[in-house]
Amino acid sequence: MSPVNLAVIAKSCTKRFLRASLPAALSLIAALAQAAAPTLHPKASPLPHTHQGPFVTTGDGAVLCVDAQNALHSRDEGKTWTTNVIFPDPKKFKISNERALLRTRNGVVIAAWENLAEQKSPTGWHWGEKSVSWQDFVLPIYVCRSLDDGKTWEEPIFLNKPWCGCIHSLIETRDGRIVLVGQEIIPEWRHATVMFVSDDKGKTWKRSNVLDYGIGAHDHAGSIEGTVVERKDGSLYQLLRTESGFLWEATSRDGLRWENLQPTKIKSVTCCAQLMRLADGRIALLWNHPPRHAPDSRTSREELFIAFSSDECATWTEPKVVAGSYGAGARVAYPYLYERRPGEMWITTMQGGLRMKLNVADLGAGELPVHTPPVVPPPKPGGVVMFGDSTTAVRPGAVQKVYAQRVAESLQGIGSSLSVHNAGIGGHTSKNGRDRFAKDVLAHKPRIVVIQFGINDAAVDVWKTPPATESRVSLAAYEENLRWMITTLRERKVKPILMTTNPLRWTSRLKDMYGKPPYRPDDTEGFDAPVLARYNEVVRRLAKELYVPLVEVHGAFTAKNPDELLLDGMHPNDEGHKLIAELLAPVVRNQLR
Repeated sequence: MSPVNLAVIAKSCTKRFLRASLPAALSLIAALAQAAAPTLHPKASPLPHTHQGPFVTTGDGAVLCVDAQNALHSRDEGKTWTTNVIFPDPKKFKISNERALLRTRNGVVIAAWENLAEQKSPTGWHWGEKSVSWQDFVLPIYVCRSLDDGKTWEEPIFLNKPWCGCIHSLIETRDGRIVLVGQEIIPEWRHATVMFVSDDKGKTWKRSNVLDYGIGAHDHAGSIEGTVVERKDGSLYQLLRTESGFLWEATSRDGLRWENLQPTKIKSVTCCAQLMRLADGRIALLWNHPPRHAPDSRTSREELFIAFSSDECATWTEPKVVAGSYGAGARVAYPYLYERRPGEMWITTMQGGLRMKLNVADLGAGELPVHTPPVVPPPKPGGVVMFGDSTTAVRPGAVQKVYAQRVAESLQGIGSSLSVHNAGIGGHTSKNGRDRFAKDVLAHKPRIVVIQFGINDAAVDVWKTPPATESRVSLAAYEENLRWMITTLRERKVKPILMTTNPLRWTSRLKDMYGKPPYRPDDTEGFDAPVLARYNEVVRRLAKELYVPLVEVHGAFTAKNPDELLLDGMHPNDEGHKLIAELLAPVVRNQLR
C-alpha cells in the first residue's frame, strides 16, 4: 500500500475542475483526498518520488520529466531530482497535467501540453448554450523542444487554439516523423481528435483531418483522448475514448489522414488509454477496463488494467489489474507508462496519485483480490428515512455529502443517536416509491420519513421515439401516491415531512434530450416551469391540507442562483445539498420534540 499524497491528488484535479463551480471543485478534490491510496499489484513497489509521467530516458541514462514550469532530472532512479526552468517568463506558460514527452532517436526532447496560462471559458461555463460560442472556450496546444536533454528549452511553438481536453500521446515513427495526438472542441459542442505531425523534429507541424464519431454534445463527449502506436508494417494505430463502453480505433498510413474509425471489442469506461511498444516487441495497453466488481460499469475508474498484443493490436491478452483504488471518489486513471529498462515498467496516473514500478515478468505472479464493496448495515428502528430519487441518493465522486449525510451530522451535533437512512434511488418516480414503500421505508420502522419525489414524475420524455406527450406519472396519480404515503405513515404513528424539488436548469446535454415542447429551450426556466412547477404546487397544497411540515427546496434555490447549486442542471451539487440540509435539519429536530 503506497502512502496517500494529497499534493499529487490535488494536482490531478487542476484543469478538469477549473470549469466547475468552486464549491463543486473543492468537493471533488476532497472526495479524492479521502479515497484510499492505490493498492498495488502484489509484485509492484512504490516509486521513490511523487512526480507524474510521462518520463523519457536522456542520453546519459537519466530520467527526465516535466511539471508545470520545470524540467526535472534524476540520475538515481527517482530518489533525488534536479530542476531546470523551461520558460523565461512563467506568466505566459503553464504546462497542464495532461501532457506528452518524447526524446527522438537523435536526442531532441519534445514536450507537448495544454497551456493553462491561456485557458479561457465563459463565466459559469455554459457549454452548448446559445448565449456563448464554442470559440469562447480556449485551451491551446503548444510544444517546445530541448536540444540538451532538458537543460535549456526553445521558445514554445503554438499549434492550436480551441479548447483541448487532453494530450498524452506522442511518438516518433521509424522514418523520423513525429506524431502528436491532440483534440479540440468542435461546433457540435463535443470534442474530436486531431493529430499533428512534424518532419523536422518538432520545428514545424502539419494538422490532420478530424476524427469525430458524431455522438454527444457535452464537454466530455466525442471520440477523444487518443493514444497512438506504430505497427510493424509502418501503419499507425490509434485507440480513442468514447462513451460507448468500448474503445474505438482508427488507422493511418502517414498520421495526416485517418480513417476506419470504428468500435473495437476492448471494453472501457469513459477514460483514456495508453499504448506503448515495449522492448520485447509487444505492444502494451494500459487503461481503465470496467472493474471486476462492477463489470457493467462505464464510469468507474477504480481499477487500472494492462494487456499485451503480439500481433500488432489485432488481439490482446487477458487484462491484468496493476492497481486499484476503491471507495467514494476513488479512481486510478489517466495513466502514463514508461519502460525504464527492458521489462521494468514505471506506471503513474494523473488521477489517484499512483506511482509504482512493476516488472512485466511478475504480472502473473500475483493478483489483487476482487474488491468487495462494504455492506451497509440496515438502519436502526426509530430513525429517519430520506425517501426519494437521484436528488436524494448518494453520488460518489460527484457530491461529497448529500443532504441525508449532512442531516445525520447535524443530529449527531446535538447529541442525538438517531440513525438516518438514505432510501433514494435514481430514476424513481412516486409510483416506484409506492411500490417499494414497504421494503425500503416501513420495514425499518422509522420515526420520521422525509419524502421528495417529482422530477421524474413530471418528466415528459420528448427524446423517445416516438416522443412522449405526457409526464411519466400524471399529476393526479402523483398526488394520490403522495397522499397514500402520508396516510400510510400516519397510520403507523410515523411523522412525514414533504419537500418540494430543486429547480431544473438547462445544460447542453439536457437541451439535447428535452429541448422540445412542452419545454422551452430558449427560456432560462423553460425546463422547470412548463411541467414541474405544477407538481411542486401539489406538494405545497398537500402539506397545507394535511398539516405536513414542508421544506421549500425549490423556493430556496430560486431565491439564490440555481446554476451555482446544481451539479448538472438537474441534481444538487455540494452547495445545493448543504442548503437543503440547512433547511431540513431544524424541521427534523422539531419533529423529534
